[in-house]
Amino acid sequence: MRYDIMTTEINDDRSAEEAIAAFEREIGVTGVPNSRILVGNREFLKFAVGREAPLYSYALYESQKRLSDNNPFKGAIALAPIKAKSFPASIEASALLTLLTRSTREVSQGTSIGGYSVPYVPFQRREDHQLAQPASHIVRGRRGVGKSTLIRRATELLSETLSIVSVLDMQTYSTLTGDDLIREVLYDMCTSLASAAQEVGFRAHAAVDAQPLMSIAADIASGATSLDRAPVAIKRALAQLTKTLKSNAFLFLDDFHLVEHECQPVLLHTLNAALKGANGWLKVAGLSSLLNVYSPSTRKGLQVPGDAQYVSLDLTLENPEAAEAHLRAILEGFLKAVGYNLGNSVIPDAAFRRLAWANAGVPRDFLQMFGRSLEHANRNRHATVTLSDVNVAIGEFGQQKMDDLQRDARNEAGTLRLMLSRLENLCLDDNKINAFLVRSDDSQERLIVQVLSDLRMVHLIHQSITPRKAGERFEAFILDYSLFTGFRRRPNVKEMIPKELQFKASDLRALPKVPDGFFAADATTGEDAKA
Repeated sequence: MRYDIMTTEINDDRSAEEAIAAFEREIGVTGVPNSRILVGNREFLKFAVGREAPLYSYALYESQKRLSDNNPFKGAIALAPIKAKSFPASIEASALLTLLTRSTREVSQGTSIGGYSVPYVPFQRREDHQLAQPASHIVRGRRGVGKSTLIRRATELLSETLSIVSVLDMQTYSTLTGDDLIREVLYDMCTSLASAAQEVGFRAHAAVDAQPLMSIAADIASGATSLDRAPVAIKRALAQLTKTLKSNAFLFLDDFHLVEHECQPVLLHTLNAALKGANGWLKVAGLSSLLNVYSPSTRKGLQVPGDAQYVSLDLTLENPEAAEAHLRAILEGFLKAVGYNLGNSVIPDAAFRRLAWANAGVPRDFLQMFGRSLEHANRNRHATVTLSDVNVAIGEFGQQKMDDLQRDARNEAGTLRLMLSRLENLCLDDNKINAFLVRSDDSQERLIVQVLSDLRMVHLIHQSITPRKAGERFEAFILDYSLFTGFRRRPNVKEMIPKELQFKASDLRALPKVPDGFFAADATTGEDAKA
């Protein structure tokens, strides 16, 4: 009899461990306090979380589904909310950090983040619905503004139709050029569209023959079909598929700026030739200043607006109110998932505004930096996320931005770092201010500044300043806060922050100007000569 009691206790322990592991896996937090409570003649497992929250409701539901049928806690797990002393130290904060990590992680095509999904925050001008229309588009914006998110959202909308959809991550092809680049992209395009067509046909109970497209892919790979003839062959096969399904085909190219600059127009020209006339459409996304979608000299690529339309995602500091409102809505969505609202118990308004301003309207940077600020607040045992936590996180984030610069710019990275160093000298050292003016023309200096803006190292605050005489226009930028905040703090630097959400014209005109020839010919030598 004693043996039976011990066996039952051991089995119950294992059953509880299974239930605990399932719940903790769903919320992304380990070591959640729990207790076993007898209710009537049945034992319940209760988790001591801080408050009721949508994430926990989801986790309980999913955990119940995953428990084995003979587990005594199936249908007998619940919450036992106990108010946390502070948000940074709460289980909810730990769960939020997991949500932030899941949501901001770059996932490769065909994989899923998994777990609880934070409710979608609509794009400001319904760009997701625009991108889901049968037309070719070029999506431009800085790094982290949501280009990949926009693509995912557009494909979700298209999944509700009979559209044939393929998404290619162009980082895969970033080391290829010439015929090798075109051959590999065409092959993957064909196989991906063929697979998507078969899936759509299965859902629609329609007889879809994707084998011709698969055969073309094989012939391209083997060389049996030349690259010159490939677009014609693809167009014919794809037209038959879209005709059968009475639908459209969409090819999304994410991070297209990573393709070799001179190869971009040729590749787009080839892909467009394969899609045009077959109810096929191109959706190209990349950093504005690193995209090269059309070559006037060869007349290859996508011409705007004849072949494609631009979609811009940037919410810059030119409109700080709109940028802040968008970031506020995004963070509110994450906080509601764990049972909180955006307020002083989480982050005081001054700290939030600092975080929003320092991230210049870039959602991914904002969320990642909020996560780091929250970690610092917990480590320092602060009752909320403080301004000092935010400043430290901003400073730390600089290295990640430099890594992104190296990844995106590659051959131009040395030039960009040198220009950034000179801007730091001009603004922070010589003039003790974090902003500057650059002439609004196609000078080398302005072109480099535009790339730095796309890479979030400088941020546009006004695009038309006339500091001297009529007809002479400048653009105003601020340096990224990571360059002079946190462990890189520079003393006595005046910060350009608008009063009542608008800069004074007199303050903008007084900013230091990038002089003509600021980035001299010696820039490529690596010598950092001050102008």
